[in-house]
Amino acid sequence: MITTVIFDMDGLLFDTELIYFDCYQKAAAEDGLDFTYELFESCVGISREDAARFIIQHFGPQADIHKMHLRTSEIFEAYLAADGDIPFRPGAKEAVEFFYNRGLKLGLASSNITKWVMFLLEKKGIKKFFSSVTTSNDVSHPKPDPEVYLKSAQKLGADVSQCLVFEDSVAGATAAITARMRTCVVPQIKLPTQYVRENAFKIYRSLKDIYPDMEELLS
Repeated sequence: MITTVIFDMDGLLFDTELIYFDCYQKAAAEDGLDFTYELFESCVGISREDAARFIIQHFGPQADIHKMHLRTSEIFEAYLAADGDIPFRPGAKEAVEFFYNRGLKLGLASSNITKWVMFLLEKKGIKKFFSSVTTSNDVSHPKPDPEVYLKSAQKLGADVSQCLVFEDSVAGATAAITARMRTCVVPQIKLPTQYVRENAFKIYRSLKDIYPDMEELLS
C-alpha cells in the first residue's frame, strides 16, 4: 500500500525547463556559442556535473563550462529577482495538495541545487506540504542513479514498496524505477525511452489526468 508520494520538481511541478534553456542560450551567446535545444534535451533531468560532460562534448574542451554555468545561474537569479514568472505545470499544485490532504507523506527529489529548490518551493507556496526535500547537494550519484530516491524514502521512513513517484524526465524515471518505486511519468521535454515505457507504472500527459486511476495508484 502506498504511504508516500515523491515528486520531482523541474518540468514536473514547475514549468522551469524552457526558462533554464533561455538562460543557457544567453550565457553561451556571450562567448559566441549556440546552445541548441538538442543539447539542452540531453541535459534535462541530470546533475550539473553530468550536464557539463555533454556540453564539453558538444563545444569541445576549449569551452569555459564553469563560466557558462556561473552566468546561467546569474541570469536565472536575475530573472527571479525581477519577479519573473515560474508557472506551475498543469495540475501540479492540485496534485500536491490532493495527496497531502489524503494524509500521505510527501517528499521532493530534485536534480537541482538546494538553493534554487528551496527558493522555488517557498516562492510558489508549496514548501509546507513536503516532509522532506532531497537535492543534488545531498547525493554523490545523481539521476539516473537511484540514490536521490532511496535517500528520500529513508528520510520519510518509507519502504520503497510504499513509494509512488511522479517524474517527467527519462533520467528521473530511470532513477525511480531502479529504486523499485511505483513510477508514473509525465513527459515534458523528452519522450520516454523503451525502458521507461516498459517499466513505468503509468504514463500521463498531465498531472490533471491521474485521478481516474487513484485507487490503482495508491493500492
